[in-house]
Amino acid sequence: MAEAARSSTSSAPVAAPRMSTARKATFWGFALLVVLGVGFYVWWGVAYSAWLDNGVYAVTITLLLFGLAGMWLVLPNPPAPSSP
Repeated sequence: MAEAARSSTSSAPVAAPRMSTARKATFWGFALLVVLGVGFYVWWGVAYSAWLDNGVYAVTITLLLFGLAGMWLVLPNPPAPSSP
């Protein structure tokens, strides 16, 4: 009896949307920008012992934001804004 109640309320697993090969390559390209941004900041800090530098922040933030925004936009179903 409990099994019947449980099966009626549970739903079947939903398959994740599939991405084409071109979209996967684009996604990983943008992910590479994120890795490059973090790697550049760490490399610069270790190489020059300067962790507080506006120029390094500018390069790092630009790489990170373009990478994260690109990854978000390439996802199969980006979140749509809700209407009020």
